[in-house]
Amino acid sequence: MNEKIRIKDIAERAGVSVGTVDRVLHERPNVSKPAREKVEKALREMNYQPNMYASALAYNKSYTFYLLIPKHDSEAYWEEIEEGARKAMEARRDFHINVKIIYYQRFDEDSFREQYTSCLDSNPDGVVIVPVDLETTREFTSILHERSIPFILLDSYMPDLRPLSFFGQDSFSSGYFAAKILMLVAFNEKEIMLMKLTKNGKVLSKQQANREVGFRHYMLDHFPTIKITELDLPVDGTKKAFNLILEE
Repeated sequence: MNEKIRIKDIAERAGVSVGTVDRVLHERPNVSKPAREKVEKALREMNYQPNMYASALAYNKSYTFYLLIPKHDSEAYWEEIEEGARKAMEARRDFHINVKIIYYQRFDEDSFREQYTSCLDSNPDGVVIVPVDLETTREFTSILHERSIPFILLDSYMPDLRPLSFFGQDSFSSGYFAAKILMLVAFNEKEIMLMKLTKNGKVLSKQQANREVGFRHYMLDHFPTIKITELDLPVDGTKKAFNLILEE
């Protein structure tokens, strides 16, 4: 197995010294091209994979990751994300991982910019981001790409930003399923209302837009004659303002 492969074994296979193998593995200088090629060939033939755990302990390097999420009160959804980040830090403490959580005001682009600037000033090793709108988030991720800082998106999937990975719901499917559940009780209706939280006339997030697409797909597939009336609810509106909109 790979963990039993010793530097001595690689050296014997390649016909070079142990020191040469060590310099190749750790990308150090003073290795001739023929010797490097011999070692690299031996590594491929032996299917060698570096032991990242051992390397982390040996180099004693520390890593700082930032988690950028909306400011919230007691919401189980966000609290569980924070708890997960802290558990990951604890589980990988031998890798000297530090997770810093910073908060922005939800749906506030300026607050998001302020916090991502603070994050960039610290030059993190990686970032986990809960996006705001696409273009504001792109401002941040473009700089991360320029600096070769990996990032992961949570909650809202924006493939154009080229994240390392994404974790969150399938918004299209959730909207499709929501329509299916609604029509279990509203199948005889001729008109239904679709209420949307908006800011400056636009929906608040990519995931909300995708849910609507899924919702409309189900309605078109199964109840094409039912009229869908849209109602925009401004995110900064008051309860009184909402009631007036509904009365109209």
